[in-house]
Amino acid sequence: MKTLKSTLLALLVISVFSCSKDDDSPNPGNQAPSSFNLITVPDGTTDVDLKPTFTWEPAIDPDGDAVSYDVYLDTENPPTTAVASGLSDITYMPQDNLNPDDTYYWAVMAKDGNQGETLSNVASFTTKEEIAPIVLDCNSFQSNNNDAILLLENRIDGVDYIIDCVIPVEIDLTIEPGVVIEFADAAGMNVKESGSVSAIGSQSAPITFTALTKTKGAWKGIISSSESVKNQFDYVTIDYAGGGTLGGNNESGSLIFRPGIYFRLNNVSITNGATNGLKATWYDYNVEINNCTITGCDTPIYAEANVASHISGGDFTGNTIDAIRLIGDAGSRKIGNSQTWKNLSVPYRIAESLSIEDGAKFTIEPGVVVEFEDGKGITLDKTFNDGSALVAEGTPENPIVFTGVTKAPGAWHSISIRRTSSVQNKIDNVLIEYAGGAGAGGAIEMWVDPVLSVTNTTFKDVDACALYNRYGPANPNLTEGNNTLENVSGGYMCSE
Repeated sequence: MKTLKSTLLALLVISVFSCSKDDDSPNPGNQAPSSFNLITVPDGTTDVDLKPTFTWEPAIDPDGDAVSYDVYLDTENPPTTAVASGLSDITYMPQDNLNPDDTYYWAVMAKDGNQGETLSNVASFTTKEEIAPIVLDCNSFQSNNNDAILLLENRIDGVDYIIDCVIPVEIDLTIEPGVVIEFADAAGMNVKESGSVSAIGSQSAPITFTALTKTKGAWKGIISSSESVKNQFDYVTIDYAGGGTLGGNNESGSLIFRPGIYFRLNNVSITNGATNGLKATWYDYNVEINNCTITGCDTPIYAEANVASHISGGDFTGNTIDAIRLIGDAGSRKIGNSQTWKNLSVPYRIAESLSIEDGAKFTIEPGVVVEFEDGKGITLDKTFNDGSALVAEGTPENPIVFTGVTKAPGAWHSISIRRTSSVQNKIDNVLIEYAGGAGAGGAIEMWVDPVLSVTNTTFKDVDACALYNRYGPANPNLTEGNNTLENVSGGYMCSE
């Protein structure tokens, strides 16, 4: 039996790997491709990744024929299992992981399409030992734990740690580049006031927070109440979060910020979230959001209006609602500091009317789209003259747009400019459409003769006047000109 098995194997190897020669080829006029060597994985290599990349030298065909390659990979020597056929490239990566801690043999056959074949050398290698992820105890980051973990290391290729609870972070936690953390269903992370998280990855070794179950909302996400300057995510991915709620106020989002926190987000990717990608609807934030991508969520960002000025750019498309949704009513969430809204990939959506007060200069860049939910608007200098200003200066090629979520006349209220004496109030090269909702006298309302310039502006589909002056027949402090009306029910200029 042993002799028969050896004979059959030899016959199989000969039939698979025989190299055609000029004198015995079924096609005598054809020359086989030249000999070539394997490059990676080299013969005798140990501790090889479970999904290695195989490369080899090109085989040159003397007749100029196109050469293709078949890859053989097996745990027996010689390898007889063809894992890829007809490759034109000199590289191959298996779709699935190889077995850990096992010895493999591989070889490549070069073919010229005319029955000419040349076999490479055979190389062997041993894959690395598989190391299981560590399941972290729920008290791993608690301050009263003498064995609290301060550093999560990049232990292995693949998942390093598993968290199966809403784990509190009460210490300063550092996460190394390349770390992958999987969260069980309904698990999450709660960064307390006394704690912080510094997760600084790199482009080649990002840090990943993901789910055991790869579905939207499989885990709850991360919530932070920490004001520590150590809080930073750089080259971090948060995936499949936003399911359920976190914190005492039952908030939902892949990443949630509580009032007054400090956080820096650079090159962060939030994907496949069940609700908000980032939720920060409280006040007094010290945050920066730079070059981030949020996609596959319900809403990319739902935040207090002042957060918008700290978004430097990024990609916020591919969500159910492609807009930065904002609340900026009077009080703690008013716009009370000078700031600029940059032209992002999506509109700013006003969910609660904006209030601009306390001498703030509110600048909107050319090309910005501000869309209002039904009945919402902007009020500047709400109760008295404090010198606040709205600077909305577009260009003919890149106008600023104030529009409604609902595309109908009167869907949103108005831009209400009250009392201000700031000469910086300018609206130029702007499109204002679908304004003039219930109670509005005009798309732009002027209270108590504010200083204001409105030029090169189009008023379209307005269910009121274009310009409306309260408390007087005319506003002596208004500069206007070269404005256009399209379907404006109340006319150009109105007053009480």
